[in-house]
Amino acid sequence: MTSSEKGTRPPQLHVVDNFLDTDCIESFQRLLLREMEWAKATGYHGDSRQHYTLQNNFSNEELVSLDLIVKQKLHSLLESFYGQLLFIPKNLSYNRWMIGDILNCHNDSGHPNGELIFEKRGNEKPPVPISEHFNDFASVIYLTDDFEGGELFFNNFDYSIKPAAGTAVSFPANHFYIHGVTELTEGERVTTTLFWPGVKSICLSVAPEVYPDWWKRVANPELIWKVMPQEMIPKINETLLPPKI
Repeated sequence: MTSSEKGTRPPQLHVVDNFLDTDCIESFQRLLLREMEWAKATGYHGDSRQHYTLQNNFSNEELVSLDLIVKQKLHSLLESFYGQLLFIPKNLSYNRWMIGDILNCHNDSGHPNGELIFEKRGNEKPPVPISEHFNDFASVIYLTDDFEGGELFFNNFDYSIKPAAGTAVSFPANHFYIHGVTELTEGERVTTTLFWPGVKSICLSVAPEVYPDWWKRVANPELIWKVMPQEMIPKINETLLPPKI
């Protein structure tokens, strides 16, 4: 199956066909579809996120290792595409969509206009940003394609895509790239979604104050020392920054 696109592709949206080879796709499918800890995702975007998720609870070392290899490969491409240093997210996030599942319009950043948006999530105090990672870019890797519906669409560009298995799609996480997923009508749609914080964005944001352990959430936090303006360093509590390596 080949990717199917409707409309004109947005200028900063990248589609990488055959990002994963057949053996890698089959490994993901074998490992993921055997997992039993899939849970309906509710209460995160109200009732709009209706698919199943598998997050950060993997005990399978093969799956964790494969996930890291894929992230590192995609990281290099994204830094080249967007011309900036990006942190590699540590979290593992896989999504399994079944018939009737849908995702309403949203964007993936906690700072769409350079200002943080806060919301209450359960009983957490203080309220946390919508985006724990202050995302600059988002990516979706498709692990199946034997489904109908489930198209990724972008409102502001009148564009939609149904990628083939093994395809990686990336785009800015800001409010220009508001997007959603149409209702799945047949089959199962399995994806991994990654959110990529820019090193410069972390430097210039209040992330350290809001999330004192932010740097434990990414795999290469030492990059911040390459970007952070020297005049800012004395103003930030050293305990809120990662160690120099």
